[in-house]
Amino acid sequence: MTEKRARSGYPSLVVAICGFVAVGGVIAVLTAWSFVGERLKESRDAALAEAVSVRVEGVALNFARELYQDWRNLRVIAEEIPGQGEPIVRTALDLVVAGKDRISWAGLASVDGTVLTASSGLLEGEDVSGRAWFRNGLGGDFAGDVLQGELLPSAGNELRPFLDMATPVTDDFGAVEGVLAFYINHHWVEQHLTESAHSMGLDVYVIDRTGSIVARTDGLSGPIDKLQSFRSAMTGVRQTGSEKWPDGTTYFTTVIPALRYADLPAFGWSMIARVSNNAHQIGDFTSLFIIYFVTLGIVLVALTSLFILIFVRPFGKLANTARAVMRGEDIYPYEAKTTAEVRVLSAAVARLQNVMHP
Repeated sequence: MTEKRARSGYPSLVVAICGFVAVGGVIAVLTAWSFVGERLKESRDAALAEAVSVRVEGVALNFARELYQDWRNLRVIAEEIPGQGEPIVRTALDLVVAGKDRISWAGLASVDGTVLTASSGLLEGEDVSGRAWFRNGLGGDFAGDVLQGELLPSAGNELRPFLDMATPVTDDFGAVEGVLAFYINHHWVEQHLTESAHSMGLDVYVIDRTGSIVARTDGLSGPIDKLQSFRSAMTGVRQTGSEKWPDGTTYFTTVIPALRYADLPAFGWSMIARVSNNAHQIGDFTSLFIIYFVTLGIVLVALTSLFILIFVRPFGKLANTARAVMRGEDIYPYEAKTTAEVRVLSAAVARLQNVMHP
């Protein structure tokens, strides 16, 4: 009874080794997982920051290039207008608008602000001297913000927003003869940005000088003026980083302080872009590491079992032999030579057997 109690009070060498290997393995896995997880998060964050920065540059460049095409058309027509008759000018303006959803109106105004010729005859004879595009266009190239086109009502009598760009028309001596202007359809702007942004996996927001949202691609209407990225856009500071948005979701956000291309006049716009924090999933990496750790665990168990079979099992057999000898049994001593220690113990048990049973 005492011997059984003594035996039950202490773990066997096999249990001790298995416990040590198990604890060591768990500690190693947790440490490696913590380190790998942190590195994966850092890698994902860096990938997201680079992704949103590179992608929004592409969206902004593509958008500015599209506006630049209209700007170049405006400049070319303005250079060709002097000396041309009204029918030729009207045809040129009609061609600009025809079949192009993005140009709502094209017109030429005299220096006193009266519209002389316009696409489809719209606004001809109207006084546009109070318009920003006219006042600024008299002095040079101009590109304005989104304005409500009260002079261009839609079929449903709803005011259509547009972007305006204008340039002076001069004679051969450089004297200003009038102002040529385009109204760019705001609906086209939002549609183009939405298609470009969503193809890149982004949401983008175009902000004007006053802090108004010129266009957005998320389909929502909530304010974003509390965001640090919004404040950076207003102050013209480029930034990229993780940010929690009003919907409670964290996004990687970047700011482009100004949209420019070639000699396109500045609209005074900034662009904010965001990409979901889950855009670059680390789930696949997690699965791979789980498989790796499971495989490592299986290999560790197999090696531990082999180690116990070869090097530990002889100690157990020697212990059983010694126990039998102590009980006075006349048995043949177990002999083992796997290690020097086992060989010494085996010889000692054999000698004990000879002493007790000469």
